[in-house]
Amino acid sequence: MFIEKAYTGKNNWFLYVVTILIVFIAIQLSGIPLAVYLFICNPEAAMQGNIGTITSTNTGLALSLLTFVGGFFALFFCAKFLHKKNYLDIVTARPKFDWGRLFFGAAVWAILTLISLAITILSSEDADIVFQFDPLNFFMLVLISILFLPFQTGFEEIMFRGYLMQGAALFFKSKWISFLFIAILFGLMHISNPEIKAFGVEVALPQYILMGLILGFIAIMDDGLELAIGLHLANNFMAAITFTSEASALQTHALFKDMNPTGSHLDAIIMFIAGVIFIGICNKKYKFLKDNIRPEESSL
Repeated sequence: MFIEKAYTGKNNWFLYVVTILIVFIAIQLSGIPLAVYLFICNPEAAMQGNIGTITSTNTGLALSLLTFVGGFFALFFCAKFLHKKNYLDIVTARPKFDWGRLFFGAAVWAILTLISLAITILSSEDADIVFQFDPLNFFMLVLISILFLPFQTGFEEIMFRGYLMQGAALFFKSKWISFLFIAILFGLMHISNPEIKAFGVEVALPQYILMGLILGFIAIMDDGLELAIGLHLANNFMAAITFTSEASALQTHALFKDMNPTGSHLDAIIMFIAGVIFIGICNKKYKFLKDNIRPEESSL
């Protein structure tokens, strides 16, 4: 089982501390081009550490996503050479990465996202949507998203639902306590996102935690991260290219801009329903719920 891959290699607690430190340093070093670009474009914002002023440009977006590339490779380096694990141990229980699962999960979530966006817009009486299609900037955005978002979403999934969830399972001696802990941690890591400030902690934070719960449940039940990475990638890709607003974490040259963004608990309900449908569709194809529901508990 995927979570039980935690037992492979070396798992001393200080190795987790060192790995997190190395990954953090790698992310900071990968952020140097972004810092230089910010200083050139807006020295005052650079002195204040306000990167939001330039991440709305395609160049700024690419450089901000580049930081995850450093973290991505640093994590695998530490897993291999510090923990003495196989690269796949923190990704999947399958003998090789299942790309079909990733693309299937991405396709299903992309369709569900479009449906939920349509429902949200049609149910909002105050929707103020502007079509802002700019061919050059939009196609550059699509290219940047294709090149860099897989590293960003892959890093987050492998770090949280792979490396950290396995490590937490060793610590708590329970995969389900680990599952809840990592979902909450995942939500808290996004607490500085613009949506939190715009819509309030009580509205936006539960959505991040809920997404963490959906992704973690899929990772555990499907014995790997392929479907979770596909879902996460489609979620961020669709967010980047379809809608943007002043309250978006990804302020891009998307097709549409919401001039009056609003948030409510209805968004979390829609996400929950979409998550249940996603799990149902993927389970119909891969039968992971039947395979993993056993009367006995695993060793974690």
